[in-house]
Amino acid sequence: MSQLRWEFKTDNAPCSNTLSRGDQIGSRQMSPEDLEESPQPEKLSIPGEFQDKGTPSSPPSIILSHIPDTPPSTQLFTGLHLAEMEKIFEEGIGSSRAMNLETFIRSMKKVLSDVSNEMLETLFFKVDSDGNGFITWPKYMDYVMHEFQGLEEMRRSQYRLRFHLPMQIIPLRRGCEIVKVEFLIQRFKKIGRFLTVTRDGVLQFWSESFLPISSFRLRKLHNQQMWVIDLVCLHNMNLIAVSSTELKIEFFDISNYKCVRAFTFTELDSCILVMDYWSDYHKGVFCLGDTKGNVIIFTSDNVASGLFNPHILPRISKWDHWVSVSMQKLLNEKSILYRSYCLPALHTNWCQQVKFVPQLNMVVSCSAVEKSSMVLTMLPSKDLEKPKFSVLNLRKGILCFDYCPDKNFLATGGYDSHIRLWNPFISKRPVWLMKGHQTSVTHIIVDSKNSSILISISRDKNICVWDLQDYVCLQTFSGKQFALGNYPITSAYFNTKGNTLICSTYSIGILKGYLEAHGPTKLGKTTTHNSALCAVLYSKIFKQVLSGCQQGTVSVWEIVTGRKMMEFSVSGAQLVELTAMALDTYERCLLTGLLDGTMKMWNYNTGECLLTFPNPDQVEISGIVHMNKVYYMTGWSKRITSFMFHKTKPVLLCHHWQTFHMEDVLCMAKYQNQFLGTSSYNGDILFWNVNMLKPILNFNASVSPLPLQPVKVEEAEVCVDSSQGLSKTCVEKMWAHKASERLPCPGRRTSHRRTLMSAPVGMKHSGSKEPERPLSQQICFSTGRSKSSNRYLDKGSFYKETEMRRKEPQKKMLLQSNASVEKIIFLQTRPRLPHTAAMLSSCINGYIYACSIHGNGGLLGKFPVDLEDNGDVVGAMATDENDWILITGDCKGRIKIWDIKDYCTFVGHRLPQSSGVKIPTETENKFRFLIPDRLQTSIPYYIPLQEKEVVKGQTISLVPPKLLITWKGHLESVADILYVESLQLIISAGQDWDVKAWKLSGDAIGMGPAEEFPNP
Repeated sequence: MSQLRWEFKTDNAPCSNTLSRGDQIGSRQMSPEDLEESPQPEKLSIPGEFQDKGTPSSPPSIILSHIPDTPPSTQLFTGLHLAEMEKIFEEGIGSSRAMNLETFIRSMKKVLSDVSNEMLETLFFKVDSDGNGFITWPKYMDYVMHEFQGLEEMRRSQYRLRFHLPMQIIPLRRGCEIVKVEFLIQRFKKIGRFLTVTRDGVLQFWSESFLPISSFRLRKLHNQQMWVIDLVCLHNMNLIAVSSTELKIEFFDISNYKCVRAFTFTELDSCILVMDYWSDYHKGVFCLGDTKGNVIIFTSDNVASGLFNPHILPRISKWDHWVSVSMQKLLNEKSILYRSYCLPALHTNWCQQVKFVPQLNMVVSCSAVEKSSMVLTMLPSKDLEKPKFSVLNLRKGILCFDYCPDKNFLATGGYDSHIRLWNPFISKRPVWLMKGHQTSVTHIIVDSKNSSILISISRDKNICVWDLQDYVCLQTFSGKQFALGNYPITSAYFNTKGNTLICSTYSIGILKGYLEAHGPTKLGKTTTHNSALCAVLYSKIFKQVLSGCQQGTVSVWEIVTGRKMMEFSVSGAQLVELTAMALDTYERCLLTGLLDGTMKMWNYNTGECLLTFPNPDQVEISGIVHMNKVYYMTGWSKRITSFMFHKTKPVLLCHHWQTFHMEDVLCMAKYQNQFLGTSSYNGDILFWNVNMLKPILNFNASVSPLPLQPVKVEEAEVCVDSSQGLSKTCVEKMWAHKASERLPCPGRRTSHRRTLMSAPVGMKHSGSKEPERPLSQQICFSTGRSKSSNRYLDKGSFYKETEMRRKEPQKKMLLQSNASVEKIIFLQTRPRLPHTAAMLSSCINGYIYACSIHGNGGLLGKFPVDLEDNGDVVGAMATDENDWILITGDCKGRIKIWDIKDYCTFVGHRLPQSSGVKIPTETENKFRFLIPDRLQTSIPYYIPLQEKEVVKGQTISLVPPKLLITWKGHLESVADILYVESLQLIISAGQDWDVKAWKLSGDAIGMGPAEEFPNP
């Protein structure tokens, strides 16, 4: 066995790839050849609540809702409650300051007396996601912050900003164009005001509804007219800075709706074209860009008494009526109150825009030139350090940009009419390209407050509204729809407070917007997910349903109300397909497996990644099981890999089990916390003893009805030194039955469990051994994805590949194995006896096989899922807690309930009298009474030609269990299904992008187009 050390994340930080800014920002310039390559899409992803729920006597009405309501748990997180809780944690609970469940409930009752014990117990389990049995104050606060962060991300993703016509036009009496529109709101005040300035120096104050308040004429010293180039508000100082053609920057005091000149920056090297100011009321950053491509930056750690305090500014003459400050003195003199940086000729032409990005501590500037189109200047943290630069080159340059903090990218526009999205740390080429304009893009505004909306404006006044979640254009407005005259838009401002877009030419245009709730859709119908479903799980401890789609989005639903509690992405920055999901033993953490072999553990109540497992194989994961504190993983590696933590050290140990499968593993299930079962593409079902780390039985109905002896395919132990990590192969023995090495082929096979189709006629109900195929056919339809295959897809190609895989010609199915086992489940209440079936398996030939997992057992029964012999294949199976019913979902979207209470129990033998096996005393299955008689009587009972057959001395029952009810549940195949015992509900997940809840009668009580499918 191989072992490797893997350090466990103990800081509970989300798992993400982070790089040091110092390492990422360099002085290397980009070449235009690099940027002319096709942009590689890269979606940058961004990282519960509870309710007092009683178990009803009858299933409640459930509607899966996309729109999150205000959670009742928010009352637990008010500032007053948190302050009192912190005192409780600090007082009277020992030096460790940790609480167990009993202490937590007793202490919380002092603060939250009206909250039930069940609600507090649920909260404790959510915070104690690692199952230690104790929680601390930092751990509690970490949960609170992650919950609110996840809720806010989900809320923003479920609303879209939409504008509606007509545009309100406010004409100006004066015939000069508006240079800038700004919005000024002071700290601790709810009402703000708009400011506009025209080219000839008319400053106008407006209310939030654009009613005029006052106006002023900005003039030079001797009452001469001022020609304004740009204006910026210094919101925390009640100042505005105005740049003009006089090589000066004038600062005016605008408090109390007045406009009084305060001071002036003089002796500028060239005309200032663009300005930007940012402040958090402590630190301030003032940026300038001029006609020579120079960029000037001023920073101050104390804005009240620093750079913009007129009393400390150096005057040119003591006789000045107002303070005149020499720009050269500001740049040359050193001061403890501010720092200045003059970056000469940063661009070779006019500076088009400059902006400080506080999240990155960068000043970004752009110019419409090929070289140095955009420069990112990293400001130093210490006085003696120098700024660092990252340069971006684009053939036609950049005219405008904005930064999206949610997704950490820069959006740029220029003369080529395209919008590009850039990772600021990877400036080689854009990560996304959006096309929609016909002329040059002059303005870009990112609204990250509401679902990351991007607004772009082109020179022909066309306005496009983009959704940065799906990178699609939501709305397009032609410039002909706006009565703004035959002039390009000179300034634009988006007011997040009122969701209004203000555009200006010689008039002011106001486009009002609203937030529209939305959810994923397919073919015009609302769905619960935006791609085909992979799996669905149920947590008894939290009464929540977890559903995951292939695109990597996991949704958490409250089973009683049907409300979506949380939604997060598990596929990382790149779209990697989600292929497997499982809950841990405590049902507090989610385990996910991806197409590239990545396995992670999540706190699904907050969307926080707790652990990333090692990934040596880098192939698809198809099964995950957590049992007895050990994590088991399998897939297209054809072997089981187990992980467990060291008993005394925070080290994750990895064991690669010996390989006994010759084909890819499609499914894995556990039996009584001691055994594992794995099924493969060639029909082998291996029954593993986890204590022995090897299989003890092999079942293959197409080969023999009797249990077979497992045959080892290969033995290759990879020895890993605890100090050196993955390394060398120690022993390698080739066995006679090892499958020949295969080459990758263009037609990649995918697991039928996710893309089930009806079995072709030549494959139906065939119990014979698989015939030999030509080598070329074996290559194309029995090999897994190669390691070199492209696992990372953009949004468009992801959907295309999914559709192509589901629409492969059926002639390919003729060449595939008729023994492929798509799903196995164990009947946990049944013992391991020779004549009692404790394992059910679904085969690609449309049959379900019942096997005894005893050494003297084997195949005891089989029956077709489709009684009309249409070759339907089952890809999802589930049972109730007593194993009295079997629930199946097939490739045509049909859901069926079978009575298996007495199916294949003691076939051909009498019931044991002296054994310790408990035999149910009930004579009738209770589920026959729960399903209405009118629905049961309409189903014809299938009668086989013969009741049994004997093969190799093994008696095999051919009589199927009674089919209680069937209904059409999904438009496409059922990917997964489960049964909630306490509510008597069936939860199904389909390839039609929907998760649905059903009563036992087949009545849909979940979201989806179930009303289109009447019960038979």
